[in-house]
Amino acid sequence: MSAKAVFRVQDSPNLADPPPKFQFTAAQKRRAALMKKRSETRIGMPRVLNMYSQAPVFTGYFASLGIPAENLIFSEYTSEDLYKEGAKRGAIDPCFPSKLGIPHVHNLLFKAHAKKPLDIIFFPMIDCLTSEIYGSQASRSCPTVAATPAAVKAAFVKEGDLFKEKGVLFLDTFVNISKPDLLERQMFEAFQEVFGLSPEENHRAVEEGYRALDYYNNALMRGAAREALEQLEREDRLGVVLLGRPYHNDPGVNHEIMEEFQKIGYPVFTEDCLPIDDDIIWRLFGDEVRSGEIPHPMSIADVWKNSYSENTSRKVWAAKYVARHPNLVALELSSFKCGHDAPIYTVVEEIVEHSGTPYFCFKDIDENKPTGSIRIRVETIGYFLKRYREDIVRNRRTAGAIEDQLREFEARLRREALRDKLDALSNAFETGAMPRIHVTLDALAASKPAEPEYETVSGD
Repeated sequence: MSAKAVFRVQDSPNLADPPPKFQFTAAQKRRAALMKKRSETRIGMPRVLNMYSQAPVFTGYFASLGIPAENLIFSEYTSEDLYKEGAKRGAIDPCFPSKLGIPHVHNLLFKAHAKKPLDIIFFPMIDCLTSEIYGSQASRSCPTVAATPAAVKAAFVKEGDLFKEKGVLFLDTFVNISKPDLLERQMFEAFQEVFGLSPEENHRAVEEGYRALDYYNNALMRGAAREALEQLEREDRLGVVLLGRPYHNDPGVNHEIMEEFQKIGYPVFTEDCLPIDDDIIWRLFGDEVRSGEIPHPMSIADVWKNSYSENTSRKVWAAKYVARHPNLVALELSSFKCGHDAPIYTVVEEIVEHSGTPYFCFKDIDENKPTGSIRIRVETIGYFLKRYREDIVRNRRTAGAIEDQLREFEARLRREALRDKLDALSNAFETGAMPRIHVTLDALAASKPAEPEYETVSGD
């Protein structure tokens, strides 16, 4: 669901300025023409990297300026054919997700543009992300991921400007999504001359982008995830939490491992869709906050101090969430050559396993897809989880039976105590005397009320 819903354009209101009333000067005429052209402008965006978590900011922005939803085009999902066709233009050495930048832009140029011409390819360099982690030191994205659009641009203009040849404007705008005021300025500078923007409508469009992201995260994803999680709790079933980076939602990057788990009956939750309603996170983390171990349920200060990378921080926090929820197990994915994942391999594993929660991982995944090996591992994990669930159900039933026996025993003791008391009172009525209570003089002296602390006044 995350891989699809994040790219779905929401119903955003049109917040654009009305057409200029007067068009006397060249600037007024030019702006009016640019504003009129918005309804026909087609914008392509690569379906890669942090767009898997931040795309609603941009789709909401463009839609609110009058760009029709059908004119916001994303490249196809990653596939073996898409990668092989586009990777011929060059290579980016680091991780596989970064290598996909070139093939996805190639897909937009040679597939989407060929089908119906694009006016713009927008591939922003996202420097920092929105964050809900409490007290983190920063919310930066991976520098390799952030710089990928610039490297992609070089691959298409080094031997000849392919964008210019095809009549497409390529924008690799540098953006800071964690800083709304700065993002507003960055988007205005990038699109002022493209859309004929005014500062006021640009401001409204940026606000709509953040609203779209908030709706996607909280109402759409976390709302659906909460319903699924509550169903798991009612039915004593298990769910799998994907501990990965946003682009691991791409079926071509995760090699459809998530689909394999869903086929055998395990719902898969991404990190960003884990419910963070107060009643849930305080149930999971409340004791630690009250004991002073952490300052807030969304804090990772107790396990990870170097909280500069946002996706790293989210991964560590999600590991803590899984470790505390009895109906969730952890599945960690990591791409080959991921420099941000390497320092937290042990951290994540120990957080999960220390609680007794099952932990599984697929690390160093790249463009090679060992389908047979993946299916064997998933079937093995599925067999283990089946036995693990049976143990959980059996233990809960045993614990429930013990609790019932303890309640019954307590009730019996209370009944016997009450019966003894009534018997004593009954004897008192028959003999005419209440039961004798033996109290020593020392006990009586000790029970004497304390002297008043205030001074008495004559006549009181």
